[in-house]
Amino acid sequence: MIAPHIAAWALKRERNKEGPRANAVLEATHIISIERSKRTPAPDPNERVLETKGGAPAPPPQPSPQEQAAARDWEAQQEEKRAQARQDAIDAKAASDKAAALETWKGNRGTAYNTALSSATSRLKSLGIEAGDPYGIYSDVTGRYNAANAGLSDMGDYTTAFAPTVVDEALAGGRTRARNTIRTGFEGALPRYYAEDMFGSTADDAILASILNQQYNDASADLMAARDRGQVSSIAYDRALRDLGTAKAGANTQLQTIGGNILAGLADDINTRRSAALDDIAAWDFGMAPYDVTGETGRIKRRASEKLAGLEGDIRGAVGEREFFDVPGLIGKASARVGNQTTGTTGTTGASALYDTFANEALRKNETTKTNEGTF
Repeated sequence: MIAPHIAAWALKRERNKEGPRANAVLEATHIISIERSKRTPAPDPNERVLETKGGAPAPPPQPSPQEQAAARDWEAQQEEKRAQARQDAIDAKAASDKAAALETWKGNRGTAYNTALSSATSRLKSLGIEAGDPYGIYSDVTGRYNAANAGLSDMGDYTTAFAPTVVDEALAGGRTRARNTIRTGFEGALPRYYAEDMFGSTADDAILASILNQQYNDASADLMAARDRGQVSSIAYDRALRDLGTAKAGANTQLQTIGGNILAGLADDINTRRSAALDDIAAWDFGMAPYDVTGETGRIKRRASEKLAGLEGDIRGAVGEREFFDVPGLIGKASARVGNQTTGTTGTTGASALYDTFANEALRKNETTKTNEGTF
């Protein structure tokens, strides 16, 4: 323990440094309440007082250099303790402030999270999107907010983590998935080439064949009747019948053109309706009525069936009164080429009146053709 007189000396030295401080507590020496007022110490019976001439007491002994060094060390220790105490107080306040700020941040983050989630789910529900929706939008939104909330570090910025753009992004992805799903269902029920398959090039074959054969048979019967009446020779009849067969191919080509134009128009009508439906699907969005794939494809198919059922009427209406075989022309042309050797009794030369008419017309046409061939 430091001697009292050394401690007193150190205390006085410390007072001179610190100025007018009334009291100081020295824990190491247990000196309590040393006052600045002068006080006469109680005489120590063991103390030796050296008297000088004139009766004045001798000055107190001064501490040795070792004792002064020990006092300075003790002073440094006390100052270090006081500095540590001040730093501890500062650290404790900082920790308390940090803890309070963290609790405030947690409260604000929770409020922001709940507000964002509530607003997002309300918006989704207004568009008809509930938990468990087939496109996963509801779970996508809630999952993003939950992940953002769990991933925030203490005192992190939660304003962007709970931004409403999360809903927009989820809706964009869900909208694309929904439209693709609707489109896939639509195209499965009404394939891209549905109209071409329904109104293909062979759809009118039976109808065209019926018209062609009907007119061919009528023309053939007319030729036969002319022969039987003796109006045309057997040789001319055979030639006319052969020409009739040749004309049949040309008549079929004309009929195919008529039928093809009608079929193309019907296919265009169905394709236009199908394209309009696909445009509606591409424009569909949440909040609109659910797209009725079955209803829309059913309407288009019914129209196609109705048009197919009326195809024969459309074609026959387009043909109208058109005759593809010119029987008089066939007879005249044939008679002009093979002559008229009939077995009939009309006329003095054995020629039929009908033959004369057709032959003369054919000869006139031949002369006209020859004249034109020489003129350029």
